Amino acid sequence: MNNMKYWKILTLVTVLAAIVSCNQKKGQGVYGEKFEINNPLTVDDLLAKMEGKDVIEAQVKGVITGVCKSEGCWITFTTKDGEAFYINTKDKAFSLPPEVVGKTAIAKGSALSIEKQKQIEIEAGEDPDDLDWIDAVSFSADGIIVQ
Repeated sequence: MNNMKYWKILTLVTVLAAIVSCNQKKGQGVYGEKFEINNPLTVDDLLAKMEGKDVIEAQVKGVITGVCKSEGCWITFTTKDGEAFYINTKDKAFSLPPEVVGKTAIAKGSALSIEKQKQIEIEAGEDPDDLDWIDAVSFSADGIIVQ
């Protein structure tokens, strides 16, 4: 009897350890295009580099503080001032699961200034007076690595 009890407990512990291990890794990996990590910037460093520029190709690193609940098409990092910085998946070509929140990630893509975003909208036929909703630098990610 004692031997049987031992094996039942050992089996239960093994199963629980496997479940915990899987849950810890859930959400990690590459989403979108695979890329080599190369000197990623913090959100604040990226925003400082954007001053006076329309477009910057960059990698940005941070802790994921939010994810699109309906499609997984964007994530947020937070600036040092506590502001949300949105990172959109380019053309909604890939999505991220809710389990990525709280994990560190590196996004590779393009940052666009407010002025450049408005210019694109005007060229697409939008009324220049109706573009007040564009009020922050945008970032479109080709790929995101969640660690």
